[in-house]
Amino acid sequence: MSDSLPAPSLASFLRERCARELMHAWRLLSDGAGDRDAAVHEGRKCVRRVRAWLRLAPSEVREALEPVDADLRNVRRILGPLRDAHTRIEALGRLRKRRDLGEIGVFINDARKRLKAVLSARWLRRPPHGRGWRQMLDRLHALALGVPDWPLEKITLKHAQRGVRRAFSRARAARAECAGRTGAELRHQWRGRVRILVLQCQLLEGYGVLQGCGELKALGQGLGDEHDLAVVSRELGQLELPVDARQALRNYLRQQRLALALRNDRSARHSLRRSRSPKLRKVRASKPAPAAAAGEIADATVPVDVS
Repeated sequence: MSDSLPAPSLASFLRERCARELMHAWRLLSDGAGDRDAAVHEGRKCVRRVRAWLRLAPSEVREALEPVDADLRNVRRILGPLRDAHTRIEALGRLRKRRDLGEIGVFINDARKRLKAVLSARWLRRPPHGRGWRQMLDRLHALALGVPDWPLEKITLKHAQRGVRRAFSRARAARAECAGRTGAELRHQWRGRVRILVLQCQLLEGYGVLQGCGELKALGQGLGDEHDLAVVSRELGQLELPVDARQALRNYLRQQRLALALRNDRSARHSLRRSRSPKLRKVRASKPAPAAAAGEIADATVPVDVS
C-alpha cells in the first residue's frame, strides 16, 4: 500500500493560490498603520499574479472570467500611479550609489527629493480613508471571497501547457519586434509579456510541474530597470530642475538605459530561444507530512485562511 497522497488538481491549486494572493493584498492595503508604499508594492504584485495565472485557462473560462479581470484591472489602475512614483525614487536611489557620478550625483539627489514630493502629492489624492480607496478595498475583498465561485475546475495541465507556451511565443514575438530598437514604449510592451510568462512559470514551478525560470525572471527584472530609467528621464521636465541639471541627468539616464538594453538583448537571445520553451512534467504524488512534535505544528499542515 502506497504512503503517498494523491496530488491536488491544478484547478484546486490555482483556486487556493488566487484566494490567498487576493486576501493577502486586501489585508496589506487595509492596514492603515503599516508601510503604505510597501503595501501598495506587494498588493499590486498580488493582483498582477492572479491576472497572469488566469491567462492559463482555456478561452471559454477566460471569457467567463472577464468581469473578474476587469475588477482586477481597476484595482491595479488605482495602485499603479502610487507604486510607479515610488519605483522612480528607487531607480534613482540605486544610481546614486555609484562611485563614478561626479556632479551628476548632486542632480540625482535633487531629482529624487522632488520625486518624493510628487509621491506625497499623489497620496494626498488617494487617502486610505477616502471613498475611492475604500471602494477599491471592498472590490478586492469581494474578489477574494468570490474565488470559490470562479469556473476554474476545467483547467488542466494540458491547458496550462498551451497557456505557458502561448505566453512564451508572445514574449519571443515581442523580442523580435524590439530587435535593434530602443524605443521605451515598445520595450515596455515586451517587458509586460515577459512578466506574464515569468508569473505563470512560477505558479507551475510551485505546483511541481516545471523547473528553472530564474533566467526569465532576471530578464524581466532587467527590462523593468530599463523602463524605470526611461520614465524618470521623461518626467524630468515636470520636476522643475535647472536646465543644465536636467540635460546632464537626461543624457546620463539615456546612457545607462542603452547599456541595460544591450545587456537585456544578450540575455534574451539565450533565455527566449525556441528550444527553451517551457515543458511541463507530470505532477508527483506527495508524501504525508511527518507528525509534529508535541506543542508544534508543521508549516505544511497549517490551513490557508481565505475567509
